[in-house]
Amino acid sequence: MIKRIVMMEGGVETLSYFSHQMAGEFQKLGYAVFFYDLKQEESSAGKLRKFIRPRETVLVTFNFQGLEKEAGVYREGIGYLWDTYHIPCYNIAADHPYFYDDRLKDLPEKYRHISIDRRQKAYFEEFYPEYVSRGFLPLAGTGLRQGEDEAKTGKAGAQGTAVETEEAGAQGDAEQAAPCYDVILTGNYTKLSFFEPYINWINEEYAAFYRGIIDDLLEHPACTVEEVALAHCEREMGKEPNDQLRIVLHKMIFIDLYVRNYWRGKAVRTLVNAGIPVHVVGKGWEELEDVRHPECLKLHPQTDSVTCLEMLADAKVSLNVMPWFKDGAHDRVFNSILNGAVCVTDPSCYLEEELHEGEGVCYVALQDMDALPEKVKDLLQNDSGRNEIVQRGRAIVEQKHTWAQRAKTLAAWIAEDAAQ
Repeated sequence: MIKRIVMMEGGVETLSYFSHQMAGEFQKLGYAVFFYDLKQEESSAGKLRKFIRPRETVLVTFNFQGLEKEAGVYREGIGYLWDTYHIPCYNIAADHPYFYDDRLKDLPEKYRHISIDRRQKAYFEEFYPEYVSRGFLPLAGTGLRQGEDEAKTGKAGAQGTAVETEEAGAQGDAEQAAPCYDVILTGNYTKLSFFEPYINWINEEYAAFYRGIIDDLLEHPACTVEEVALAHCEREMGKEPNDQLRIVLHKMIFIDLYVRNYWRGKAVRTLVNAGIPVHVVGKGWEELEDVRHPECLKLHPQTDSVTCLEMLADAKVSLNVMPWFKDGAHDRVFNSILNGAVCVTDPSCYLEEELHEGEGVCYVALQDMDALPEKVKDLLQNDSGRNEIVQRGRAIVEQKHTWAQRAKTLAAWIAEDAAQ
C-alpha cells in the first residue's frame, strides 16, 4: 500500500509552488510527503533514503525533476534510486512532449507520463509508445484571499483608493480595498527577432520551410503546432517513421515559442494601442514592438507565484493567451477566477467544456483580436456584471480546478496502480 510521496523543490519556482499546493492535500489524505531539495542534493539524498519504504513510496514530480540523472538519485553503472527501490514515478509534463524528446530516454522502469492537454496526450501515446501514458491532468489554480468580490464592485471601500493588503492567505481588510489594476497579464515576453537565428540556423531553404509553418499557424491559430508542422514535413519529405519525426519536431520548438509570443505580444499591444493601461508582470515586456501608447504599458518585474496571485487579487481583468494548449487549460485562467479577476482568454476545447462564456471567463478568439478592446472596456465599466461573471466561475473552479482536486485525482490513480 502506498503511504509515502516524494516531491521536488528548489528547481523552477512555479513548479515547486504547484507541488507544495498538492502536498497539503496529499497529507490530508493520509500520505507522508518528503520534499527533495534540488539545491541541497547532498543533504537531501541521505534524508530521502531514510524516508523511502520499498513498495510504499511513489515520486510525484513536474517536468522531469528528479528524472534527469541528478547526482542524488542516480549513479552511473547502478541507475536510478527509483528503480532500486521499485518506486513508480508520476511525471506531470507542463509542456508539449516535443519539448522533452531528449529527456524521454533512459527513464526509470516505472515511469508514468501525465499530460496537461488532451492533444498532447494523444501525441505522446503515438510518438512514445514505449512509455506508460497515465492520463490527462490539467493545470489548476490557487486562491489566496476572501472578500474580493465586494471590493471589486466598489460596494465596500472608496473607489480608486489603493489600500495596502495583508500577506498571502490573510483576510484582513481586503474587503475594503479597491483593485489597483484594471488589466493585468502575468507572464514573460520574448521579442520575435530573438527567434531569427533559429529560423535561419541551417540555410535559406530550411528558413523558408520554417517560415511556411509559422505563417500557416498564424493564419490558422486553432491548429496545433504538430498538426501544421507534420503536414509540412509530409509534403516536403514524404512519410517518415515516428522515431524520426519526433526528433524533427523537437528541433522546431522555437516555432511553438514564436507563435505563442506573437499572439501574447499582439494581445497586449492591441489593448495598449487602444489606450487601455495593461500591467505586465514578467521579463521582456520593455522590448514589445510597435507600441503607440507606451504610457499605457505598465511594467512590473518577474516575481514569485504568491506575488502574482496577490496582484491578480488586486485586478479587475486578467489577460491570458494560451501557450498553445488547444485542448487543456493554463493555471493563469483558474488563478485569475479564484482571486476575483475575470479572465479574458482565447479558448481551448477543454476550457470551453469546463467554463462557458460568462463563467469566470470571456473568450476572444486569436483571429478576432480586434474585438478585444471593446470587450475589455465593457468589463471595466460594469462592476456588478464583472462580479457576477467571477462568482459563476469561482463556484465551478473551487469545486473542480484547484490543486487539491488534482491531488485527489492523482491519489486515486496511485491507489489503482498499486492494486494491480
